Amino acid sequence: ELRTDHAGETGAVMIYRGVLAVSRDPGVREFARHHLDTESHHLHLIEQVLPRGLRSRLLPVWRVVGFATGALPALFGARAVYATIESVETFVDRHYAAQVDFIDRFLARPMTGGEEPDLLPSIRPALLFVRALLEECRLDEVMHRDDAHARWERKPGRWLAAWGAAVGFGSNAAVRVCRHL
Repeated sequence: ELRTDHAGETGAVMIYRGVLAVSRDPGVREFARHHLDTESHHLHLIEQVLPRGLRSRLLPVWRVVGFATGALPALFGARAVYATIESVETFVDRHYAAQVDFIDRFLARPMTGGEEPDLLPSIRPALLFVRALLEECRLDEVMHRDDAHARWERKPGRWLAAWGAAVGFGSNAAVRVCRHL
């Protein structure tokens, strides 16, 4: 699962770099710079706990896709950028929340007779650390989503709604692929 988070944060960094490469709107650029800093921090944190050998073998693909996911809407203006970020971060919030929930359920489950009794106590500190890291990232992503939403606060038209759905679908597909590659 951490492989998916690493790939996602890599993609997020590239989304904001794509926005910055294309947009000339000062407000969009300030937004992108601010959130790029946070995403870079998330990537650094996850790189500290996920060994290189366990990272996605498709990182070059995720970098290109992330850049395009930022650059393409930036061609169409601020509304498209903010709608894209809102869609991405809505997905990421759910993804991180599911991971945190999985850890919580794992830690709360009763031990069965066939399990090694020392296993849970020995990995509990690591699980709590990863849980805290994921929750920190999730809360930052929620702030990104809410910031994007507040900057345009409109219902998307047909094209932006379709683009948002495509972004959500693509994010979900990328997670499924990252679990294996």
